[in-house]
Amino acid sequence: MPNPNYREHLRDERNHMEGLLNQRFNFFIIIFGFIVAAIPYVKNATQLRFVFIVGFIIELAFVFLIGRANWRLKINMDMLDEIGYDPTTHIRYRARTGCRLNPFRCSVVNLMGYYIPILITVVLLISIFCADCIYDFFE
Repeated sequence: MPNPNYREHLRDERNHMEGLLNQRFNFFIIIFGFIVAAIPYVKNATQLRFVFIVGFIIELAFVFLIGRANWRLKINMDMLDEIGYDPTTHIRYRARTGCRLNPFRCSVVNLMGYYIPILITVVLLISIFCADCIYDFFE
């Protein structure tokens, strides 16, 4: 069995990775908010398409950054599971199996780390091709 310092180090690393994932996700959402807020202020459909392209490139970079932080967090949590009983892993297991409000058993970490960023990036990609329609709607 590993020494207690190893477990504490893993807990500290987990706290660090959770904070990093939250910061990156929050910044991702703020950038998406700026993109959406810019829609009514563009002068023509070409400018709108440019805003969507720049936003897509930035958000795509954040998808990879958030995904990597989520991947490292999952590795850390799995290592804590392998070491033995840890209160945080027990709570994670109970929350995943006992929640009736979550029929898909999808964790919030996976929502923040994979699904929401990918969905928003796909919406931006579709918006690039539909910029004319979106501009006409807000005109």
